[in-house]
Amino acid sequence: MAFFRKDGTAQGVAKVRHYESLLPTEQQLYHDPYAYGMFPGSYIQYLMGPKVIQSMYRVFGLGGMIDMISVRTRLLDDQVIKARKEQLHLQKECKNGQLIILGAGYDTRGFRLLDLWNGSNDSSDNDTTTASSTFHVIEVDQPEVQEKKVKNMQWLMTKETNDSNSSNNPSISHLMESKQVSFLPVNFVTDNLQEKLTSHEQFSSSSDNKQHTTLSIITMEGVTQYIPKESTADTLKKMHNIVSVGSTLLITYVDQDCFGATTSTPPSSLSVKTQNMMQLVSKVGEPWITGFTPGHFASFLQQCGYQVQSDTTLSDYNEEYLGVVGRKLSEEEMICAERFVVANVI
Repeated sequence: MAFFRKDGTAQGVAKVRHYESLLPTEQQLYHDPYAYGMFPGSYIQYLMGPKVIQSMYRVFGLGGMIDMISVRTRLLDDQVIKARKEQLHLQKECKNGQLIILGAGYDTRGFRLLDLWNGSNDSSDNDTTTASSTFHVIEVDQPEVQEKKVKNMQWLMTKETNDSNSSNNPSISHLMESKQVSFLPVNFVTDNLQEKLTSHEQFSSSSDNKQHTTLSIITMEGVTQYIPKESTADTLKKMHNIVSVGSTLLITYVDQDCFGATTSTPPSSLSVKTQNMMQLVSKVGEPWITGFTPGHFASFLQQCGYQVQSDTTLSDYNEEYLGVVGRKLSEEEMICAERFVVANVI
């Protein structure tokens, strides 16, 4: 099983998060103070500014792609925080939890959102200050990607004392040295994911503690379209074996309508913007090869041990997310190729 052989797509997503963070505060869906350290050339993007960047995407027929990725990021941010708050509310005696990021790439949620996950900002839930509460983030990806990510974070450590946002979040050095955020290199071709995770010192298996359950939040964002269905199923079944019932899965997939007779031939009925995006990822050596229909994906997850709670796409958040910050898209501007799923472990 292989997720990515390169990190080009992971860098591209980091560029979008950096772009989003360059927008005026009132127009942002989220702010990522670390994205600029995840890819080369971020200073050039900073000098260009969001208006020029957006114009370039439109010139190449990719207008709407940034918005699709940004909405995906914001939605998963919200769902991670929601799942953690539900854990804190449901678990009365032990409020331990963990976030497992599969195919993590240059994800920064472990550094951006941890202050919310431990309940420190939720004054409405007084139990969070009295009960035992620990939370860990485990990022899983290929060894070479993990090596680059760690180097990037170490470089950011030297910059964080000058970052005005660092005072609002636990420091990078604290999170890494305390192993609240840890990195698990996995060769998805030769390694057994289940064995690697259960032997990781920060991972809490469903069988570790019979008295207190540790609920997990699993993310698999922007991965399934790049790997065979069998690989996704294998990964999800292995995770199901080792996490507790009631844990949350946040996963995305590409709609089967994006594919024609073959995975490399988009149907002519597909929007030009979506066709352009599929051609772009193919040119950078990371083509989309797998799609699902919503009905098939729900059945697929059921067979792997998960129950779908919601299955949505960009158009479902056009008003809720983009509209409230003055960025609502027209129907022609939207790219609804990717779908976002919230599911529970059953």
